[in-house]
Amino acid sequence: MSTGNNLYDKPECPFCWRVRMALNRCGVVYNRYAYDNPEHEQAWHALTPNKTVPVISFDKLVMVDSSVILEYLNDVYGILLPPSANDRADARGIASYADVRVGGPVRELVFERRERPPKAWDQEAIARAMKTWHQALPFLEKALSDKDYFVPCAGIPDYVLASRFGLAMAYGMPAPQSPLLADWFDRMIKRSEFTDTAPAIVIEAVTKGWQL
Repeated sequence: MSTGNNLYDKPECPFCWRVRMALNRCGVVYNRYAYDNPEHEQAWHALTPNKTVPVISFDKLVMVDSSVILEYLNDVYGILLPPSANDRADARGIASYADVRVGGPVRELVFERRERPPKAWDQEAIARAMKTWHQALPFLEKALSDKDYFVPCAGIPDYVLASRFGLAMAYGMPAPQSPLLADWFDRMIKRSEFTDTAPAIVIEAVTKGWQL
């Protein structure tokens, strides 16, 4: 295993992608390894008891949960969450909501369409995912209000939601009907931490655009 900072991840995993965005934003230099690469699989196995990704090692410090990694990066660099305890609590609540209420339908859509021909898709499952997706967005619209990002200059809740929105876009989820969220996502896809770390399928979708 290489010395220094090592990240074991999967390109399309939203939990891995948000960590890559945060590492990019914080300017952390790291070695990136695919968890299933035969050259690095043994090292990955030795680090994670649950055999999950992402896994990151900073010398002797090993972290195996994306939320722990994001909180650690904020503790060290102080730029991913607001300074106020109340505002941090709000930001964490938004991130949790994004994972549960937005992540659920996006995951259902991705699992239905990924590497499967259209004739094999369960159209009822897809319709259900799209309906649930739209129902989850008003809360986020209200939380965003008139701000550019969910936290100043973008941070943890923005990366959590952007990882979900990016995959939603890539797998054909309808664009959000909220102009506020559409504008927020347009700002996110122009940020370097998004474009420099996004899965190839997301970059391809971004170049095609997300039709309202």
